[in-house]
Amino acid sequence: MAQARNRIVGLVRFSYAGLSGFTKMPEGDAATAAALLADPARLERRFRLFEALCLPSLLAQDEAGFETIFLTGTGLPAAARARLEAAAARLDGARVMALPPMSHYQATQAAFAQLLGEAEGYLTSFRLDDDDALDRGHIARLKRRAAAMIALQEPGRPVVVGSNRGFFLEISAQGNRLYDVVERTPLGIGLAMVAPVRSRENIFRRNHRLLPQFYTTFTEAETPAFIRSVHRDNDSAAHVTGVQGQMSQAEIAAEIGQRFPFSAEALLAL
Repeated sequence: MAQARNRIVGLVRFSYAGLSGFTKMPEGDAATAAALLADPARLERRFRLFEALCLPSLLAQDEAGFETIFLTGTGLPAAARARLEAAAARLDGARVMALPPMSHYQATQAAFAQLLGEAEGYLTSFRLDDDDALDRGHIARLKRRAAAMIALQEPGRPVVVGSNRGFFLEISAQGNRLYDVVERTPLGIGLAMVAPVRSRENIFRRNHRLLPQFYTTFTEAETPAFIRSVHRDNDSAAHVTGVQGQMSQAEIAAEIGQRFPFSAEALLAL
């Protein structure tokens, strides 16, 4: 039997001023969110991390054949929109999608609906924040695992695929800090859902920490698969739910140099 088509699509939110999804602002306060996200100094900080972490990690993937949506708001300043469009143009299969203010859930669902239409087959959707990074092998592993999950899982039922092992990069004026983590449940970085397109299910269906409660979930704890940046503009508080600090700085530097398109030294200098 021929393998059903599986479309791999990542969604990266970039300064999207929605009506929900923030922990530091009231629900429904789009004006406050838009003003904060459009602040020139904050935008510059976001672009610096995006261009130093997120975008290089997508450009460096060992395998092609994936798509990326950069979801932003219709109120993003023109210069920032042009800069984001220029970044997307460097990545095959990428596009910028601007939406008006709506709830976080509505916005992510609308983005996938615009892209997919009434397509058949499967959607493997993954999420990534604009200030985080994936390892070079993410897409290659995701393709293999998605194919395996489609074959193993009950037909028509979504399944979640993620990684628990990676690195945290704490950025502060007092000096950056880089350390390894193994989480109890998967972070949202690179977390994916494999589901039939017609089901309209995707990785933003529920809070990423709660997904194993609702869906069959495969997580791997062997491969260092992500870098999460921790800094003053994070909307959610960063905390490790599992173990950390099991590797020496030399071991961390070797793993990052092997698996990511930048060095530990460069990360510590951000």
